[in-house]
Amino acid sequence: MTKNTRAILLMITSVGMLTCLDGIVKLVNGLGMHPFQIAFLRNFFGVLALLPFFIKVGFQELHTSRLTTHIARGVVHAISMIAWFWALTLVPLADATALSFMVPVFASIGAIVIMKEPSKFIRWASIFIGFIGMLIILRPGFVEISMGTWLVLGGAIFVAISKLLTKTLSRTESPTTIVAYMSFIVTIVSLLPAIFVWKWPTVEMFFWLLGMGALGSVAHVIQAQSYKEGDVTLIEPVGFVRLIWAALIGFIVFGEQPLISSWLGGGVIMLSVIILIKTNKAVNNNHSIKIHPSM
Repeated sequence: MTKNTRAILLMITSVGMLTCLDGIVKLVNGLGMHPFQIAFLRNFFGVLALLPFFIKVGFQELHTSRLTTHIARGVVHAISMIAWFWALTLVPLADATALSFMVPVFASIGAIVIMKEPSKFIRWASIFIGFIGMLIILRPGFVEISMGTWLVLGGAIFVAISKLLTKTLSRTESPTTIVAYMSFIVTIVSLLPAIFVWKWPTVEMFFWLLGMGALGSVAHVIQAQSYKEGDVTLIEPVGFVRLIWAALIGFIVFGEQPLISSWLGGGVIMLSVIILIKTNKAVNNNHSIKIHPSM
């Protein structure tokens, strides 16, 4: 098996695990737990799963001169995760997943406008194509845009901001430092809204939540290995298999039927992002830390 083939299989596995994590959010919410609390407990169990790794590499990795930026990124990412988990309880899994593909498009806009990266015509054309795909999914003027949809879009914008902050941090900080601060800060921030809706988990909820923490942590490792072994321009588009995973899990577990507009619009956004990847790798500069809404 070549490295690229192995990397593709690793990416397919990783996004499948992350989609299962999203499915668990819907399951636990159906058992009576609020998404605010689910977000906190997912982070809490995720930190517990990562503690052996932090102990192994040494807590000296936590030394930083950019604490303010780490805190800002942690707060932003916590907001994006809470919005994403909340959205998953309101809209079908595949529809939410298709819209979440807008993250690289929003990140590209931020990179051009805020970080002053080169704004070539092909890059703006790709962004325009991405927005066409988003409009196909939303169908404004034909259907009412629901609260869940707004939460997905809002969460995607915050993920894009988190991505840009990660990029600035990666210039001086190690991946371990970035992940460590994100894990701890997101856990603390997500606890605040969870307090107001707290409900002690049942035994069944506890095992599902424990599974979420394990899935997220293992998916991080698998995805990092995928980027290490394969070519980024080949591996990155494979992440769009997540839409297929989402449609399968949504249909089999929850009986959801994804709309044709979600497939069509998701496909157009995929095309937009693939062009962005091939024309400007700066959009996904920090490949060692791939950001998914559930992370």
